[in-house]
Amino acid sequence: MPTIQGKIVKAFEPRSGQNDRGKWMAQDFLLESYDQPYPRKCLFSVWGEDRLIQFNIKEGDDVAVDIDLDARERNGRYYNSVRAWRVVRITPPQMEQMPPAGQPLPPPQASPAAPIGEAAGTDAPSIGPLPPPGDPLGGDATEDLPF
Repeated sequence: MPTIQGKIVKAFEPRSGQNDRGKWMAQDFLLESYDQPYPRKCLFSVWGEDRLIQFNIKEGDDVAVDIDLDARERNGRYYNSVRAWRVVRITPPQMEQMPPAGQPLPPPQASPAAPIGEAAGTDAPSIGPLPPPGDPLGGDATEDLPF
């Protein structure tokens, strides 16, 4: 199933109880993905005291979470469940810093490319002289387009 990477922004209180199969324990976590500029959030659950101890998830952790998606029906309505079956700590990706809202974007970086027809180390053909300003097609300004 899918893997989601991001930062744990909220660790909810653990829940526990007793049912006909014995004791159970679960905890929910809210993960914010690294998607830029619009990060997404995903609420997932970890079931089982042994997994909660093994994963040891804390708020602020950067993790990759392998999840299982499932839907259950109850009284004619369906409910999704997102359960983690593996959690791995990761190093967050280095993201390009976006300027704060309302600030202009920085100008694009100019690449030090050779002018057209003067490629370094090649015998590239020249495209010839450019047409004069005001004559974009290089022809008679009174001519109409062919269509």
